[in-house]
Amino acid sequence: MYVEMYLYPVLEENKEKFLKINIEAERIYKEYGAIESETYTAASTKPEYGCAGMESAVELHENEILMLEINRYHNKEHQSQVLEKVDKDVQINLLYNQMTKVIDMNRTVRGEFGK
Repeated sequence: MYVEMYLYPVLEENKEKFLKINIEAERIYKEYGAIESETYTAASTKPEYGCAGMESAVELHENEILMLEINRYHNKEHQSQVLEKVDKDVQINLLYNQMTKVIDMNRTVRGEFGK
């Protein structure tokens, strides 16, 4: 299994716009072969059990919430094949442009993880 994870700081007032864009992007990722693409709203970002909280990875400003996106693939090669198709999709580029008006992409945290 191979996953991409994104942590997005989103103004509470933009949450519905953000989700609408991401739901459409999830459909595109799955259309091109991603096993799964899901978005979650943080239930807790505070430090607990001796661990730092997610707020240490993404500084949340006033009236912001943390959103998490996880895209799953079979392996790194599968992810590369899917992203090659996704990156050429006209609709995904339009969605990205919409997203840049809803969130600050420079504050988004991204990572890839594999087994």
